[in-house]
Amino acid sequence: MKKVILMSLQNVWIGNSPARYQLLEKLEDRGFETYVFVNGHLKQKEKFPFVHHVVNISGMRNKDIRKKIKDISPQVVIASTREDVSGIFLLPWNMKKTAFYYYNLEIYTSYVSAEIKRNNRGIYWLEKMAYPYNKMKEILFTKKIKAFTIQDGMRKKVSKKFYICHNKTILIPNSYIFDKDKIDGSVGKGVVFTGGIARWGLSDQLYRLEFVKKTPVTFAGRIDSYYWKQIAKLKQTNPNLAFIEQQLLPEQYTDYIRQFAVGFVWYDPPKDDANNCYMGLASGKMFKYLSLGKPIIAMNCFGLSHEIRKYNLGVVIDDISQLDDAYIKIMEKYAFYQENVIRVYKNRYDFNKTIKPFLDCMEKDIEGLR
Repeated sequence: MKKVILMSLQNVWIGNSPARYQLLEKLEDRGFETYVFVNGHLKQKEKFPFVHHVVNISGMRNKDIRKKIKDISPQVVIASTREDVSGIFLLPWNMKKTAFYYYNLEIYTSYVSAEIKRNNRGIYWLEKMAYPYNKMKEILFTKKIKAFTIQDGMRKKVSKKFYICHNKTILIPNSYIFDKDKIDGSVGKGVVFTGGIARWGLSDQLYRLEFVKKTPVTFAGRIDSYYWKQIAKLKQTNPNLAFIEQQLLPEQYTDYIRQFAVGFVWYDPPKDDANNCYMGLASGKMFKYLSLGKPIIAMNCFGLSHEIRKYNLGVVIDDISQLDDAYIKIMEKYAFYQENVIRVYKNRYDFNKTIKPFLDCMEKDIEGLR
């Protein structure tokens, strides 16, 4: 059986990363035996039957990780972020019978948050000083891989500005598998924002929700404790807003969103945070809403607003105070927006289709290495 290793060393549970777990599912469909390298244990592994083997690298040195990879002798190794690359960046140069890929999920930049700078200047400067060394590892890794993937053309250009590019680049939006059975046709009620409230995404903009007076909006997911004072005030002044801290399995997450009418996509990162500022088709929350037939309201964000306007997937707003009017506009023409969402998603974003060029490339490369 063909063996594939997916490096997943970023501190993200695989259940919160559809780009990873859907890829693993498709690899199993193609007859691969799957290995996932994680920094710890894979929580609720039984929920991911397409993960055949888990390798816990906690306490392992980089040379031990490299040895483990060589011992498995995989046909394919896939990295997703610079954390995955750091310890294995030279392997593509000497493992000639293995195809390496950079299935990129984050553009690695020198940006370090203002919060870290304020609260821990030691870590701030350590991150800044380590960046050139870590970036060089990423460059060396990318030079010898078979292919590079990123979400869209805009992010491809941004990645190139940070020295990561490849002559075989495949664009794969951070989308979900389209399943018409999960679209029940009901309208639902209210607006939902999922994925949690974090400073990397919203900076200090949460207070602007005070201008949303009519629309029922639910914020669900992990909530940074930094925002609890602002949330307590909003609960008093804006009873139409709800805040729910939760972490759900993929199927529970799907069922939860289905009860709402509209998804809310809100990013307002610092302008020098290029990975998040140029979000584009890397927005997992946008694709989750669309995959369930939900129109969206989105703040004007690089790469998102053009797509939404072009295909009539919802309404783009320039200020949070416009959310009430945007919700009314969608609800008045809900069938129109929902029909557009379903048609466009099925034809343009369905992960079953968008992942195929990458999988075909992989199969062809493996044949060439035999």
